Amino acid sequence: MTHSEPQFDQSDLEMINKHPGIPQESSSLLETAYNQILLQIVRGSLPSGTVLKTTKLSDELGLSRTPIVQALQRLIADGIVTQIPQQRAVVAEGADRWLVDIHEMRLLLEPHAVLQATNRLDSERLDLLSEYGKAAEPNEQSHWIQPARAFDYLLHTSIARASGNLPLCESIRKCMSFKRLTYEISDDAPELLQRDYEEHLKILEALKKRQPETASAAMLFHLRSSVEFRKPGGNII
Repeated sequence: MTHSEPQFDQSDLEMINKHPGIPQESSSLLETAYNQILLQIVRGSLPSGTVLKTTKLSDELGLSRTPIVQALQRLIADGIVTQIPQQRAVVAEGADRWLVDIHEMRLLLEPHAVLQATNRLDSERLDLLSEYGKAAEPNEQSHWIQPARAFDYLLHTSIARASGNLPLCESIRKCMSFKRLTYEISDDAPELLQRDYEEHLKILEALKKRQPETASAAMLFHLRSSVEFRKPGGNII
């Protein structure tokens, strides 16, 4: 069965498609540089203490120095890279565990966010989530993968927004921006997505029934089950 693709509002499109506040073309180059450097860090190719030289990274990634410098600045702001004034940027201690640590933070934040959001999510948002859930239903073709990723992102960030707690919302949205990278380093991405999809439907069903405790328990189970999907070296994938 095929489903028409639901329409997102502008805020949803901004969340899903680009980093807010950065022009589209610049964002594309910056995001590429940022993601590629971070992937090398979490894979262990750039271990803790590695000096990050912009010229070398530029040659390796096939990008100009401008997006490399911007990406390093963003990695420094995120705490993944450190820099002492007047010295080169260095991969921070423990940065290879970044995705694992992000996931552990989600375990603390999201079950609580669901408790706050369950009775605050309006019917229009729940209908949109249901519609996109149907559009993301797995099938034998690969067309469901991108909708499933968007459904994943939209469900978690919709819950975060409905929690009514702005710092909590922004923290979860930041975590979800890193969640996307897990698909890039996973050999089991379709299997992971299909399992996530089924768990997302259980969370959504509890939200529609206005059952906060059930939704929170489903979220906790969902996040804990992701621990089973790891790459060698202990990173969540």
